[in-house]
Amino acid sequence: MDRRLALELLPGIAFLVGHWVGGLFWAAGLSVVATAFAVGLRWRWDGAIPWLAVATFVLIAVLTVAGVLLDDESFVQLRPTVGGLAFAAILAVGAFTRPSLLWRTLHYKLQLTPRGWHLLHAAWVGLALLAAGANEVARQVLSTDHWVLFNVAADPALFGLIWIATRGLAEFYWDEDQDAEDTP
Repeated sequence: MDRRLALELLPGIAFLVGHWVGGLFWAAGLSVVATAFAVGLRWRWDGAIPWLAVATFVLIAVLTVAGVLLDDESFVQLRPTVGGLAFAAILAVGAFTRPSLLWRTLHYKLQLTPRGWHLLHAAWVGLALLAAGANEVARQVLSTDHWVLFNVAADPALFGLIWIATRGLAEFYWDEDQDAEDTP
């Protein structure tokens, strides 16, 4: 397994173990620690600060601390909703920057036409909103134990859907004439 993929799964595994050991606050605390560890490793491996991972860490840390201080588990259950909405908003704004946010992030791997980059942004925004909405439904209708299982499974499912969308768009909108260094 690719070490980056394993690192992406670490907070979810920590969340599941924490819930099993001591409940939802333990789960949230362990996932915060695992996320901090993952951010540190990514920084060491890449030699650059992984800003999206840092933003995720700050979000989950703030909501976890608020939940613990207010003794309200709903703050922990809101983390995926708030994260999904924030990710969608950042991607939506990033679609209108030049070069676009996803181009800046992925241009070294993907050579898409300008329309392909716009559609990729739209697909990722839609998937982030879908994830936020699914979490809201799940936290309203599932027991805490079932929500924890949903939450742990949701991140790999979202990564898979993003990969499928990206791969599918790349198949249709690959720009063979575009040099990987040129902005669209």
